[in-house]
Amino acid sequence: MSGMIKQLRVVFILLAVLVVAFPLTGYCKDKILIGTAISLSGPYAPGAGMTQIPNYKMWVEEVNAKGGIYVKEYGKRLPVELIIYDDKSDIGTAVKLVEKLVLEDKVDLLLPPWGTAMHFAVGPVANKYGYPLIGPTISSEKLRKVAHKIPYFFGILNMPREQGAALVDLLVEFGIKKVALIYVADAYGIEWTAEVSPALKAKGIKAVIEQSYPLGAKDLSPLLKKIKAANVDALLGMSYPPDTFLITAQSMGLKLNPKLFYLGVGVAFPVYRDKFGAKAVEGVMGAGAWNPKLPYPGAKEYYDRHVKKWNKEPDRWGSAFAYASLQILEQAIEKTGTLDRKKLRDVIATETFPTVIGPVKFEGGFNIQAPGEIGQWQNGEFEVVAGKPKRTAKPIYPKPAWP
Repeated sequence: MSGMIKQLRVVFILLAVLVVAFPLTGYCKDKILIGTAISLSGPYAPGAGMTQIPNYKMWVEEVNAKGGIYVKEYGKRLPVELIIYDDKSDIGTAVKLVEKLVLEDKVDLLLPPWGTAMHFAVGPVANKYGYPLIGPTISSEKLRKVAHKIPYFFGILNMPREQGAALVDLLVEFGIKKVALIYVADAYGIEWTAEVSPALKAKGIKAVIEQSYPLGAKDLSPLLKKIKAANVDALLGMSYPPDTFLITAQSMGLKLNPKLFYLGVGVAFPVYRDKFGAKAVEGVMGAGAWNPKLPYPGAKEYYDRHVKKWNKEPDRWGSAFAYASLQILEQAIEKTGTLDRKKLRDVIATETFPTVIGPVKFEGGFNIQAPGEIGQWQNGEFEVVAGKPKRTAKPIYPKPAWP
């Protein structure tokens, strides 16, 4: 009996050594679990449904079609499973759901929500639990002030200081002196206006009207009538998709047609062009810009795959940035050979990644390269018209009349 006990002890010791040398998790790991809390309902849902959700789903399908992402520490490809929760366009709900994904679902990685305000809410939560998060639909200067406190967060979209400066440069180029500046009373609109307003003054451009309007507004005709009466050279609207569509439709009805017509998020959506017609939106400018003609490896192929998968074009604002963020995540896993989030964060912070929006490199948590800042609909395509060196077409000015 004592001999048998000694043998069992030897067996247990050998098993313990094997477990330490070859962790069971390495063999049991059969997938990469990724989660996101994003707006499936509420005012942010149209943007999320255009820019991020289709790209999240398409990327997962593409990754799994090749057997998953190769993770060296497990010696195999792991397929991706995506959990999507509806944050209902509510900040409190988003925070709770992200914590649920981390603490209850125990996801390996997180994908971000939609919009500046939601990124601001979720970024610190992801950082708290050590999850790298690459934000494709946040445009915020305030983020720079707190970036050192949330080193796991990265902003890939071009920021107001780049886009705002490019917009003001266009106004100067055209000799515009009098504008109306309106903005949605949400983080995006407030921050953009805080950047653009003083830049206008510095260039001697007068904002004869500078006024906010509430998120979810259903009628902006009184404000637009006021702008028409002011006879401005340019309308600058720092808007989100629902109000971008509303302002356009009501401006058409009121025959408000300044020489330069610029709105924010939503102009670059193909559905914007399709709703009003290519001829109607000719010359309208908006935040962006990207298009499949840009000389980046995989850009045209990405566009074609998106059209084939969803029977619709990707938008020319956030879609390519969202897809690029996924490319970076995949490359980071393959470069590090691990799902260790600290190692992933470190490689994202230091390496350069080839993507459909060009080579992405983060400095201080911000992407230092973008394909374009301002776009304009021309002959059915959203052309890059600013910054000037990045142009894919010469800007149309003045804007043609509404048909």
